[in-house]
Amino acid sequence: MKERERLLWGVLIILLLIIAVYEGYHVYQMGRQVRVYQEAMEREALGSEDPQLRTTIEQLEIELRDRMGYEFTMDEDPLDLTQVIHGKKFLAKLGFSESLENQNTMRLSCTVMGANPVAVVKFQGRSRILRVGDKLDAYKVTVIERNRVTLRSSVETLELVTQKSPETLEKEKEMQEGTVSVSIPEDNTEPGNY
Repeated sequence: MKERERLLWGVLIILLLIIAVYEGYHVYQMGRQVRVYQEAMEREALGSEDPQLRTTIEQLEIELRDRMGYEFTMDEDPLDLTQVIHGKKFLAKLGFSESLENQNTMRLSCTVMGANPVAVVKFQGRSRILRVGDKLDAYKVTVIERNRVTLRSSVETLELVTQKSPETLEKEKEMQEGTVSVSIPEDNTEPGNY
């Protein structure tokens, strides 16, 4: 009986060794196949990269960053025709008169309140759009409130309040005096003809 048990144990050990060797070989083959697939995948990734495509993508990314970083600012009022037309007679025909406003004084035209308040200040014949921290001549905008702006320089502090332009004040004065003339165009249409 002991011989049978030994034989049985011997057969079982041999079978276990054969199974272990077979499984080890099988795992080795699978690992080798995985390495082959990885190398093929790396070759495909490297071989499919187009240098021209890479350059185009990099240029597009640079342009996108530039566009996202672009900040729009205006140095001059684009609606001020006196910047383009300088003939006084021609301007008078168009209805423009010389500005009554002193070029060296600052006048607060308006304020726009919101998350980032803005002030429009007329200075040296130009309207300037300012935010807190912006500079105007030697002054820096420190506070923007409704109808009020505070500007500070190293020497003084200016407080501007909203004011009408001298031209508007002149027209209002004329209207109060009754010197404004209104002309009504002639009606050349006959009754029933429209």
